[in-house]
Amino acid sequence: MPVARHFAVIGAAWVIATVAVTAIVLNVPILPAVASREGRISDGAFMTLLVAAIPVFFLVHAVLLYSVWRFRARTAAGDGPPIGGHRTLEAGWVAVTLVMVLALAAYGWNGMDEMRSGGAAAAQQVGHAVAGAAGLPGHGELRVKVIGSQFAWRFEYPDLGVKSVELRLPKDRPVRFEITSPDVLHSFWIPAFRTKQDAVPGRTITLLVTPTAIGRYAAECTVLCGAGHTVMRAPVEVMEPAAFDDWVTKQRAAAQQ
Repeated sequence: MPVARHFAVIGAAWVIATVAVTAIVLNVPILPAVASREGRISDGAFMTLLVAAIPVFFLVHAVLLYSVWRFRARTAAGDGPPIGGHRTLEAGWVAVTLVMVLALAAYGWNGMDEMRSGGAAAAQQVGHAVAGAAGLPGHGELRVKVIGSQFAWRFEYPDLGVKSVELRLPKDRPVRFEITSPDVLHSFWIPAFRTKQDAVPGRTITLLVTPTAIGRYAAECTVLCGAGHTVMRAPVEVMEPAAFDDWVTKQRAAAQQ
Protein backbone atom coordinates (compact mmCIF):
# COMPACT_ATOMS: atom_id res chain seq x y z
CA MET A 1 0.00 0.00 0.00
CA PRO A 2 1.40 3.45 -0.89
CA VAL A 3 2.52 5.62 2.02
CA ALA A 4 -0.05 8.26 1.06
CA ARG A 5 -2.86 5.76 1.58
CA HIS A 6 -1.62 4.93 5.07
CA PHE A 7 -1.67 8.62 5.94
CA ALA A 8 -5.14 8.98 4.40
CA VAL A 9 -6.58 6.16 6.51
CA ILE A 10 -4.99 7.45 9.69
CA GLY A 11 -6.05 11.04 8.90
CA ALA A 12 -9.66 10.03 8.25
CA ALA A 13 -9.89 8.05 11.49
CA TRP A 14 -8.27 10.93 13.39
CA VAL A 15 -10.62 13.59 12.00
CA ILE A 16 -13.77 11.51 12.58
CA ALA A 17 -12.83 10.67 16.18
CA THR A 18 -11.73 14.22 16.98
CA VAL A 19 -14.84 15.88 15.54
CA ALA A 20 -17.21 13.38 17.16
CA VAL A 21 -15.71 13.57 20.65
CA THR A 22 -15.27 17.36 20.51
CA ALA A 23 -18.93 17.75 19.55
CA ILE A 24 -19.96 15.60 22.51
CA VAL A 25 -17.73 17.51 24.94
CA LEU A 26 -19.03 20.91 23.76
CA ASN A 27 -22.70 19.95 23.77
CA VAL A 28 -23.06 17.65 26.77
CA PRO A 29 -22.81 19.32 30.21
CA ILE A 30 -19.97 17.50 31.95
CA LEU A 31 -19.41 20.02 34.76
CA PRO A 32 -21.70 20.87 37.70
CA ALA A 33 -23.41 24.24 37.94
CA VAL A 34 -21.04 27.14 38.51
CA ALA A 35 -21.87 29.96 40.92
CA SER A 36 -18.95 32.39 40.85
CA ARG A 37 -17.04 34.61 38.47
CA GLU A 38 -13.84 32.72 39.24
CA GLY A 39 -15.64 29.44 38.57
CA ARG A 40 -16.47 30.54 35.04
CA ILE A 41 -12.80 31.30 34.43
CA SER A 42 -11.80 27.92 35.84
CA ASP A 43 -14.41 26.08 33.76
CA GLY A 44 -13.26 27.93 30.65
CA ALA A 45 -9.68 26.83 31.28
CA PHE A 46 -10.77 23.24 31.84
CA MET A 47 -12.76 23.11 28.62
CA THR A 48 -9.95 24.78 26.65
CA LEU A 49 -7.40 22.23 27.86
CA LEU A 50 -9.80 19.37 27.20
CA VAL A 51 -10.60 20.49 23.65
CA ALA A 52 -6.89 21.07 22.96
CA ALA A 53 -6.04 17.58 24.24
CA ILE A 54 -8.63 15.72 22.17
CA PRO A 55 -6.90 16.00 18.74
CA VAL A 56 -3.50 15.16 20.25
CA PHE A 57 -4.92 12.12 22.04
CA PHE A 58 -6.64 10.73 18.96
CA LEU A 59 -3.72 11.46 16.63
CA VAL A 60 -1.36 9.42 18.80
CA HIS A 61 -3.84 6.58 19.20
CA ALA A 62 -4.84 6.57 15.53
CA VAL A 63 -1.21 6.11 14.47
CA LEU A 64 -0.58 3.53 17.20
CA LEU A 65 -3.68 1.40 16.60
CA TYR A 66 -3.37 1.54 12.81
CA SER A 67 0.30 0.53 13.00
CA VAL A 68 -0.47 -2.37 15.33
CA TRP A 69 -3.17 -3.61 12.97
CA ARG A 70 -1.63 -2.89 9.58
CA PHE A 71 2.00 -3.74 10.25
CA ARG A 72 1.61 -6.67 12.59
CA ALA A 73 3.87 -9.69 11.99
CA ARG A 74 1.81 -12.45 10.41
CA THR A 75 4.54 -15.05 10.80
CA ALA A 76 7.48 -15.50 13.12
CA ALA A 77 10.27 -13.22 11.96
CA GLY A 78 13.43 -11.60 13.18
CA ASP A 79 14.13 -7.91 13.50
CA GLY A 80 12.81 -5.69 10.76
CA PRO A 81 14.94 -3.33 8.67
CA PRO A 82 16.31 -0.29 10.50
CA ILE A 83 14.26 2.89 10.18
CA GLY A 84 15.95 6.27 10.19
CA GLY A 85 14.56 9.52 11.50
CA HIS A 86 12.57 12.06 9.49
CA ARG A 87 13.96 15.46 10.37
CA THR A 88 11.19 17.47 8.74
CA LEU A 89 8.48 15.51 10.56
CA GLU A 90 10.32 15.69 13.86
CA ALA A 91 10.98 19.43 13.56
CA GLY A 92 7.38 20.08 12.58
CA TRP A 93 6.05 18.05 15.49
CA VAL A 94 8.31 19.87 17.97
CA ALA A 95 7.29 23.26 16.54
CA VAL A 96 3.57 22.50 16.71
CA THR A 97 3.90 21.18 20.26
CA LEU A 98 5.90 24.23 21.34
CA VAL A 99 3.32 26.63 19.92
CA MET A 100 0.48 24.75 21.66
CA VAL A 101 2.27 24.72 25.01
CA LEU A 102 3.14 28.43 24.83
CA ALA A 103 -0.40 29.36 23.78
CA LEU A 104 -1.93 27.36 26.65
CA ALA A 105 0.60 28.81 29.09
CA ALA A 106 -0.31 32.36 28.03
CA TYR A 107 -4.02 31.53 28.30
CA GLY A 108 -3.51 30.09 31.79
CA TRP A 109 -1.43 33.05 32.94
CA ASN A 110 -4.11 35.46 31.76
CA GLY A 111 -6.80 33.47 33.58
CA MET A 112 -4.83 33.41 36.83
CA ASP A 113 -4.21 37.15 36.60
CA GLU A 114 -7.91 37.76 36.00
CA MET A 115 -8.87 35.64 39.01
CA ARG A 116 -6.39 37.42 41.27
CA SER A 117 -7.05 40.99 40.19
CA GLY A 118 -10.67 40.76 39.07
CA GLY A 119 -12.08 40.85 42.58
CA ALA A 120 -10.44 44.18 43.35
CA ALA A 121 -11.57 45.61 40.03
CA ALA A 122 -15.12 44.40 40.63
CA ALA A 123 -15.10 45.96 44.09
CA GLN A 124 -14.12 49.33 42.62
CA GLN A 125 -16.91 49.07 40.05
CA VAL A 126 -19.48 48.20 42.69
CA GLY A 127 -18.41 51.09 44.90
CA HIS A 128 -20.89 52.81 47.17
CA ALA A 129 -23.82 51.36 45.26
CA VAL A 130 -23.59 48.10 47.24
CA ALA A 131 -23.35 49.70 50.67
CA GLY A 132 -26.74 48.81 52.12
CA ALA A 133 -28.54 48.85 55.41
CA ALA A 134 -26.07 46.35 56.86
CA GLY A 135 -23.33 48.97 56.77
CA LEU A 136 -20.94 47.35 54.31
CA PRO A 137 -17.68 49.16 53.54
CA GLY A 138 -17.96 51.73 50.81
CA HIS A 139 -15.45 49.95 48.57
CA GLY A 140 -17.92 47.10 48.17
CA GLU A 141 -15.65 44.23 49.19
CA LEU A 142 -17.06 41.92 51.86
CA ARG A 143 -14.52 40.49 54.30
CA VAL A 144 -15.23 37.04 55.74
CA LYS A 145 -12.97 35.22 58.17
CA VAL A 146 -13.08 31.45 57.67
CA ILE A 147 -11.95 29.35 60.64
CA GLY A 148 -11.56 25.63 60.06
CA SER A 149 -11.22 23.49 63.17
CA GLN A 150 -11.79 19.83 64.01
CA PHE A 151 -14.41 19.33 62.69
CA ALA A 152 -16.46 22.37 61.65
CA TRP A 153 -16.29 25.64 59.77
CA ARG A 154 -16.99 28.99 61.44
CA PHE A 155 -17.48 32.32 59.67
CA GLU A 156 -16.96 35.83 60.97
CA TYR A 157 -17.85 39.10 59.27
CA PRO A 158 -15.47 41.58 61.00
CA ASP A 159 -16.89 44.68 59.33
CA LEU A 160 -20.46 43.69 60.14
CA GLY A 161 -20.08 42.33 63.67
CA VAL A 162 -21.61 38.99 62.76
CA LYS A 163 -20.55 35.40 63.48
CA SER A 164 -22.20 32.30 62.02
CA VAL A 165 -21.82 28.58 61.37
CA GLU A 166 -23.50 29.17 58.00
CA LEU A 167 -21.89 31.09 55.18
CA ARG A 168 -24.21 33.73 53.72
CA LEU A 169 -23.03 35.84 50.80
CA PRO A 170 -24.61 38.57 48.68
CA LYS A 171 -24.84 37.97 44.96
CA ASP A 172 -22.41 39.86 42.68
CA ARG A 173 -20.42 41.34 45.56
CA PRO A 174 -16.67 40.61 45.77
CA VAL A 175 -15.79 38.56 48.85
CA ARG A 176 -12.38 38.35 50.49
CA PHE A 177 -12.08 35.13 52.46
CA GLU A 178 -9.40 35.21 55.18
CA ILE A 179 -8.82 31.53 55.89
CA THR A 180 -7.05 30.06 58.91
CA SER A 181 -7.07 27.15 61.35
CA PRO A 182 -6.36 26.86 65.11
CA ASP A 183 -5.43 23.17 65.09
CA VAL A 184 -4.49 21.11 61.99
CA LEU A 185 -4.38 21.59 58.24
CA HIS A 186 -7.79 21.86 56.56
CA SER A 187 -8.82 22.88 53.05
CA PHE A 188 -11.75 25.20 52.33
CA TRP A 189 -13.61 24.25 49.16
CA ILE A 190 -16.96 25.30 47.73
CA PRO A 191 -17.42 23.14 44.60
CA ALA A 192 -19.85 25.55 42.96
CA PHE A 193 -17.26 28.35 43.24
CA ARG A 194 -14.44 26.14 41.84
CA THR A 195 -11.97 27.74 44.27
CA LYS A 196 -10.09 25.95 47.04
CA GLN A 197 -7.61 27.15 49.62
CA ASP A 198 -5.84 25.44 52.52
CA ALA A 199 -6.49 26.56 56.09
CA VAL A 200 -3.02 26.52 57.63
CA PRO A 201 -2.48 26.77 61.41
CA GLY A 202 -0.77 30.02 62.34
CA ARG A 203 -1.35 31.63 58.95
CA THR A 204 -4.13 33.63 57.31
CA ILE A 205 -4.49 33.03 53.57
CA THR A 206 -6.65 35.20 51.33
CA LEU A 207 -9.04 33.93 48.67
CA LEU A 208 -11.06 36.25 46.40
CA VAL A 209 -14.48 35.13 45.12
CA THR A 210 -17.45 36.90 43.54
CA PRO A 211 -20.67 34.82 43.81
CA THR A 212 -22.89 35.16 40.75
CA ALA A 213 -25.78 32.70 41.20
CA ILE A 214 -28.40 32.69 43.94
CA GLY A 215 -28.79 29.29 45.55
CA ARG A 216 -27.78 26.90 48.30
CA TYR A 217 -24.41 25.18 48.16
CA ALA A 218 -21.97 23.50 50.53
CA ALA A 219 -18.49 24.15 51.85
CA GLU A 220 -16.29 21.11 52.42
CA CYS A 221 -12.89 20.17 53.79
CA THR A 222 -10.76 18.36 51.21
CA VAL A 223 -7.81 17.42 53.44
CA LEU A 224 -7.95 14.39 55.73
CA CYS A 225 -7.91 16.20 59.07
CA GLY A 226 -8.97 13.51 61.50
CA ALA A 227 -11.76 11.10 62.38
CA GLY A 228 -14.50 13.66 61.73
CA HIS A 229 -13.21 14.84 58.36
CA THR A 230 -16.18 13.47 56.41
CA VAL A 231 -18.69 15.54 58.41
CA MET A 232 -16.76 18.80 58.12
CA ARG A 233 -19.27 20.59 55.95
CA ALA A 234 -21.12 23.90 56.18
CA PRO A 235 -24.16 25.26 54.34
CA VAL A 236 -23.55 28.12 51.92
CA GLU A 237 -26.25 30.42 50.58
CA VAL A 238 -25.86 33.13 47.97
CA MET A 239 -28.61 35.75 48.42
CA GLU A 240 -29.88 38.95 46.91
CA PRO A 241 -28.10 41.94 48.50
CA ALA A 242 -31.29 43.13 50.21
CA ALA A 243 -31.93 39.67 51.67
CA PHE A 244 -28.34 39.54 52.88
CA ASP A 245 -28.77 42.91 54.62
CA ASP A 246 -31.91 41.59 56.34
CA TRP A 247 -30.03 38.50 57.49
CA VAL A 248 -27.20 40.62 58.91
CA THR A 249 -29.71 42.80 60.77
CA LYS A 250 -31.38 39.75 62.31
CA GLN A 251 -28.04 38.24 63.30
CA ARG A 252 -27.03 41.46 65.02
CA ALA A 253 -30.33 41.64 66.85
CA ALA A 254 -30.06 38.02 67.99
CA ALA A 255 -26.50 38.57 69.24
CA GLN A 256 -27.60 41.50 71.41
CA GLN A 257 -30.35 39.55 73.18
